[in-house]
Amino acid sequence: MPRKVMLDTNVYTSPSFRGLVDGIRGLCLSSVVVQELLVIANEQRRKALCASFLEMVAVGSGIVPDAHDWLEVGKCLARLCSESIGNEGRLSTDYVRQLVKDALIARSAIRIKATLVTSNTDDFARIKKVFRSLEFQSPSEFFGVRPR
Repeated sequence: MPRKVMLDTNVYTSPSFRGLVDGIRGLCLSSVVVQELLVIANEQRRKALCASFLEMVAVGSGIVPDAHDWLEVGKCLARLCSESIGNEGRLSTDYVRQLVKDALIARSAIRIKATLVTSNTDDFARIKKVFRSLEFQSPSEFFGVRPR
């Protein structure tokens, strides 16, 4: 069975990868990504996105962080704030607050055993220092093409 795949918001919004998204087998969509896409969508696109996501939730491919995900994200971010992990040292509280959505996406991908595809590899590499089972790739790696 092919591994599940979850895309970060930046993949959906990149013109370089937009046409490649439709053919992905095992695609799952995070409610966190949907929220980010809703912010930038027009009214018609928002309605379509909401309807599509609710259909995905009904069939199990729409992923919503649960209570355990929120708790694990809190513990992950606390570690990034309070401990020197790797050679970076501790991260500032302000910076870690910016990682909340990314950490929720990462935790959801881990829970469903999906590979996360993101252009934001630096932040996810930091999150992976705590969430070691996180598997992610850049879109160029995943799709085998360079962005234009």
